[in-house]
Amino acid sequence: MRLSLWLWVTLFGVCMAVMLWYGRGKTIVIADLSQDEADLRSGQEEDDGGRNALILQQDDGAPGCFRVPIPKGVKPEQVVIENRYTDRELWICIQSQDPSVYGENPVSGDVSRIREGFLQVRESDLLLRLKMDGVMEYRSTMEGNGLTVECYDPHEAYEYLVVLDPAGGGNDGGTDPGDGCGKELPLEVAKRVQRCLDMPEVKVYLTRSEDVEVSEEDRVGLWEALHADLYIRLSVSADEGNPDLYGLLGYYNEEYFIPGFGNVQLADAVTRQTAIASSNRALGLRPAGEDSILLEIAAPAAELSLGYLSNPKERALMQKEDYRDRLAAGIAAGIREACEKLDGLSRAGER
Repeated sequence: MRLSLWLWVTLFGVCMAVMLWYGRGKTIVIADLSQDEADLRSGQEEDDGGRNALILQQDDGAPGCFRVPIPKGVKPEQVVIENRYTDRELWICIQSQDPSVYGENPVSGDVSRIREGFLQVRESDLLLRLKMDGVMEYRSTMEGNGLTVECYDPHEAYEYLVVLDPAGGGNDGGTDPGDGCGKELPLEVAKRVQRCLDMPEVKVYLTRSEDVEVSEEDRVGLWEALHADLYIRLSVSADEGNPDLYGLLGYYNEEYFIPGFGNVQLADAVTRQTAIASSNRALGLRPAGEDSILLEIAAPAAELSLGYLSNPKERALMQKEDYRDRLAAGIAAGIREACEKLDGLSRAGER
């Protein structure tokens, strides 16, 4: 019995040693996060050194791939990458206090998509900020003291791209600037839609992922940069003169017609599916007003009002976590229906 136990322990030790030896110097995939999943700002401020320009060097190599030098001793788990797509920036956070490597070594490879890069030395880490020439997705691997980043068009990885536009933000309080619910609710529901949409072929982008003010130009600009297939704005309503009014309301752009599946169909799918999931009532569909952002979108676009803050009961309901989850589930179901309709039209066109 003792001999058998000794043999098993010895075998386990040998196997572990072999695995560790074999793993030396191997390429390790770095997890890439979107700005909706992480925020590398972390409340840290720049030091007196401010920003230091990074050296960019165009070399022969794989198109879309570039190599970022990493200080010695840094482990893969000490590197975090954030795709800040609304700013068209790639942030690389490194837990190190040795910025000297960037004064001697360039970011090299295919750097044609990088407009400029700079280094910020922060309290406990280094932050590399690369300004890109468009919205992209990334795959990253680390080997030795180098981080290889591959950038590619989102349409190469996803069949459908969706822009969710939470109204309000920053100094813009939305429909109800009193307690912030007019800007907070659309953002919270939008984030939940991202988490619950179980379609790997669909990628959802947010025009904002935090409480910041975003101009209409930038909101439309994200849709344009992505050439997104669907655009959905989330907002809330208020009617102080009729505090009993409640329910969901959909808007569409009646001036732009898309054969097969367009603005009316998208507004209907999102409003109807959200009413079913939330067990609330749908007040129907209305043409967007002349100042609506929907008039700027040349793609299936709709706006969904999540309810009336002027109704005390509906306002209280919108504060509940489970209700917000149900709203998000309904919007996700609407997106799923819309993508399935678009897919059906695409297949019919191939015949």
